[in-house]
Amino acid sequence: MAERVALPAGLEHRYEIEREIGKGATGVVYLARDIYHQREVALKVALSHIFNDSEENALIRKSWLNEVHLAGSLKHPYIVDIFDAGTGPDSAWLVMEYLPHGTLEPYTKPDRLKPVPEVLEIIYKCASALDYACRNGIVHRDIKPANLQYVGPGEAKVCDFGAAYWTRDDATQVMDIGSLAYMAPELFRQWVTPQADIYALGAVLYRLLTSRLPFEADNQAALMYAIINGEHPALTSLRPDLPPELEALVHRMLARSLEDRFPNWNEVLKSLTQLIPQLRKADSEAHNTPTRRPAQAELFDQLRQLPLLAELNDAQLWELLRISKWYQLEKNTILISEGASAKSCYMLLEGDAKVLHQGKLISFMAPGTIFGELSFAESTPTPRAATVVADGEVTVGKWPYAALRNASPELQSKMLQIFFRLAAERLKRADEQYLHLYRQYLEVSQVKEENPGNA
Repeated sequence: MAERVALPAGLEHRYEIEREIGKGATGVVYLARDIYHQREVALKVALSHIFNDSEENALIRKSWLNEVHLAGSLKHPYIVDIFDAGTGPDSAWLVMEYLPHGTLEPYTKPDRLKPVPEVLEIIYKCASALDYACRNGIVHRDIKPANLQYVGPGEAKVCDFGAAYWTRDDATQVMDIGSLAYMAPELFRQWVTPQADIYALGAVLYRLLTSRLPFEADNQAALMYAIINGEHPALTSLRPDLPPELEALVHRMLARSLEDRFPNWNEVLKSLTQLIPQLRKADSEAHNTPTRRPAQAELFDQLRQLPLLAELNDAQLWELLRISKWYQLEKNTILISEGASAKSCYMLLEGDAKVLHQGKLISFMAPGTIFGELSFAESTPTPRAATVVADGEVTVGKWPYAALRNASPELQSKMLQIFFRLAAERLKRADEQYLHLYRQYLEVSQVKEENPGNA
């Protein structure tokens, strides 16, 4: 059994070590039990030798301090959560969420490649996380499969910000580190821009699709030369089944020139949003399996454009997506039934719907409408007062009340604000309708008084 690294003072009373789950040149990662919060965590502890004086160790310590400094500053559903962190004269440690499925590295092997639509879903979510980090002034600089934690089908989380370049604080900068095979050409000149992460994620995408790197060589010098001066093999030369639109996306992410590469993450996300539905449809037709659920990347882009959800930031939108289920349904499908128990609220994202009461049409619903939300605030939800039926092909989302109650306080607060605003708007419309009917009644009454013989 490997010798266990001594925990920094005080940690042994807060965390129970269960087993070692990873070890590198600079640290050990343990599966541990957080005694206070009663949850499993990944506890990363620095090896003692990095605190010896040397130029190499100084760089390693800088990387550790960088990750500790950034701990807790990035809150996004597709960035690994850091719960706690600290340093001492001869120690450094991080407490992270534990993700049991490992990294994306196994899915770069020829016999374990993921389906193309799932790969693009993963890349979209990682791009969204890196876009969020970029908007907070942070460039990761070490994106590779080993730093992307696999969560489940179509989902991964970005981790290990030790090499990050924080544009707002010179004290945190760490130069001359990163993983060579995924480094953008400009990084060899120590020119750091967010486009370096776009290049690296492009290299990850290339490898997840082909099982090989864009550039390969026998030694580091030759690899650097190839990245700076060479041309990577065309994607379709390795995977003839891939469409030219996907090759164009990867080629632009890996462009040597910054002018030819995607200028920002928003442009990457827009291209992925256009491409993912096309590939899902093609994959569905090839396998003769109809797609009844839209891609999360497509949904995220649509939700982000809704004025109704404008107050939610990207992290909250992703959380909302993760606790919801989405369906593409045919005309005349009953979405909710009058008299049924109220357990969820819904959003009509695409298509129209009819609202019926006792079989009679009372109103229509347009795309972007939330319904079924009023019962969320009730301790004992009242049964549904009406039936909602699809008036054509529709895309509908469903949020169980229980999931909303277990959501983050930030998301709950925002959703309650949206629900209360909708309730206020509906009350206002009801008042206006009542006032309109009352005025009609007064006009009819006045006519009768003026013309009693015609009553």
